[in-house]
Amino acid sequence: MIRADTVNMFATAALYTAFAGGVLLLILPQLKTLALLFKTRRRLYLGKREARTGALEGHVAGLLQTVFADRAPANAFWAVSGVLLVGAFCAGLQNMNAVAACFIALLAGCTPYLLLRIRAEGVSRRGSHEGERLVAAFLNQYRIESCNVYETLEKLVAGGAEFRVCKPFLFRLLLEIRSAGSSEMIQRATARFARAINTNWSRMLAYNIKLSAEQGMNVSPGVEDILVQLREARARMEERKRLNAESVRIVVFLVPALYVGSVFLSTRFLGMPLPLFLKNQIGTPEGFMLLTVAAFLFFVNVVLIELVTHQKMDY
Repeated sequence: MIRADTVNMFATAALYTAFAGGVLLLILPQLKTLALLFKTRRRLYLGKREARTGALEGHVAGLLQTVFADRAPANAFWAVSGVLLVGAFCAGLQNMNAVAACFIALLAGCTPYLLLRIRAEGVSRRGSHEGERLVAAFLNQYRIESCNVYETLEKLVAGGAEFRVCKPFLFRLLLEIRSAGSSEMIQRATARFARAINTNWSRMLAYNIKLSAEQGMNVSPGVEDILVQLREARARMEERKRLNAESVRIVVFLVPALYVGSVFLSTRFLGMPLPLFLKNQIGTPEGFMLLTVAAFLFFVNVVLIELVTHQKMDY
């Protein structure tokens, strides 16, 4: 059976996590008020200049907008990260020193960002595969609408069944450039669209949309060049996918299978009872540290696999 101190450790960690979450929920209205006061004062100081966010906040906001097509829940993301960090730190203090507990807390606090990054990479990768169909549809509709980029985007959004991932990004782009009052606002809107997919073809398409919306220029030749290069990129992508398919299956399925196999071998052939194995795994400082590091490295490995083997369709 699992010892009482192990149960006590998990109960304490759960109570600390619930307490930290409750405190955050209680002070959330005050934090929002303080943030609103700060933003208002800054806007008054800057006049008509737009308030700028930090590099980290902008990076996380971009990932959230990519994953959640509508308004990104940034406050919920930071709250979850904070609760995990505090809960892991309090749990770590029960059976290890403060330095090791801080290390565990940092790993736990970085986990939501890691999962968000995995999801954002997946969305961007699926969106990149729609590039050829999207650019071809944009070019055809652009010519039908007599080089009117606003009408082109509106028709693409209305009938974009072939590019479901890129459709929300196009809709947001259309709303922003229709309400844009300056060239700078159009530039920011097209830049956000390019970052959502984060490919060379999305940046080139965004640049052509910017030129057409800002100057009324006919960008058909530029869009044609993007389409030609995307067709060449698709042929290279199919060959790369064929070569890397087996390595992906080995890494994704072999690591969990090895861990399950180690549990089976320990309990079946080494004569170690399952409660004793769980106690050594999560009830001792060494076992808890190794389990946490192994889980974190597995998520890192998944991210690296996504970046290396499941590359975007681009040129």
